[in-house]
Amino acid sequence: MSPSIKSLLTKNQGRVRLLEAHDHATKETVRGTFSENGESFDGIWLSGLTQTTYLGIPDTELISPLQRAMHMSGSNNNIEQDGRRPLCAAFDADSGGNVEEIPQLISCLLSLGISMVIIEDKRLTSPGQKVNSLAGASHSQGQADMYEFSRILQAFRAAAGDSEIMITARIESFTTRTPEENEAKELASVQLALEDALARAEFYKSHGADAIMIHSKAKSPVEVLSFLNHFRSQDADTPLVVVPTTYGSITDQELHQAGANIIIYANHLMRAKITAVDAISTLLLPTRQSGFSFGNKSWDRALQCRNFGYLLQQLEKAESLSESAQEYRALATRYALIHVKKVIKVLLKDQNASAADNYIIAAKELLNINSQQISPLNKFFLEEKGEDLYIAKL
Repeated sequence: MSPSIKSLLTKNQGRVRLLEAHDHATKETVRGTFSENGESFDGIWLSGLTQTTYLGIPDTELISPLQRAMHMSGSNNNIEQDGRRPLCAAFDADSGGNVEEIPQLISCLLSLGISMVIIEDKRLTSPGQKVNSLAGASHSQGQADMYEFSRILQAFRAAAGDSEIMITARIESFTTRTPEENEAKELASVQLALEDALARAEFYKSHGADAIMIHSKAKSPVEVLSFLNHFRSQDADTPLVVVPTTYGSITDQELHQAGANIIIYANHLMRAKITAVDAISTLLLPTRQSGFSFGNKSWDRALQCRNFGYLLQQLEKAESLSESAQEYRALATRYALIHVKKVIKVLLKDQNASAADNYIIAAKELLNINSQQISPLNKFFLEEKGEDLYIAKL
């Protein structure tokens, strides 16, 4: 049975580290990789950004959290594996989806062995209108009304019942504010965002949240450290989650000492996979820029857009491939996993999110790759809803 994040927090003196995994192979590589001194990640993060990249659709909440979870349930993604090191797992639930679907979503997550669900407090007017929190235009989406969002948290809390799954409120006050060019105005904007985040955290705790995640896309950890320090001066117990994608120079130890409990490396393994397969593709497919074709439009587009997360999962399940495509699939898959393992070891050794930056594409590149529509799955869901196609804002 998979350990719950709640139980690991108790066992590990309030410290848990999670690493993004987007398929069975990356999950099992996280499970089986250790540093030279025997350290490992406690579990995995199921990211909306990397899951949608894997599916070939933009991270705009075009499909619901429930639809993503149901896809996982049919893709050999159960966290439990008999006889192997147990892992915990947290799920990125975007804005939570339709309230009516929350009980089914919780049931699906529990069946997969997932013990934390993280819901962001951003305003979503309709499917396909989400803007990724790391994007330059993240402030264009706006933050959800605190009181309306609390009702979503309460629905998750009610659906979770007495299970071990932790309902976590992800606060986007820093990422949804509008940046200011004037230094004084910028400092004032950050201060207002901090005050808003602290007020929301207190309100969310009393309306169903078991834990709080504070998000920031700043290159410096100052915003997050300010929140941690102020929050911990009033509350020593509520678990706090951080995601140091953009401020990765700070070490895990420093974040823990400042009051963070759960540290998530949110998209590193998809960035590692794309880096590795891009390199092998240049060697194996030197003519890809001048007419190379797999004979499949979506695969060719994935190659052109460098979405190797989608391309590999399509090739892996393909029943009929040419000899050259079979060779490409075998070598690309093997090299991707070798590189993924290398990146995990680097992250474990140095214990900060930027340690592997020289081995993986930048997060901004991943956002650009993800913004390109590739999968027919995208068209299927849109036709089902009777809506137009949508390109992610960056």
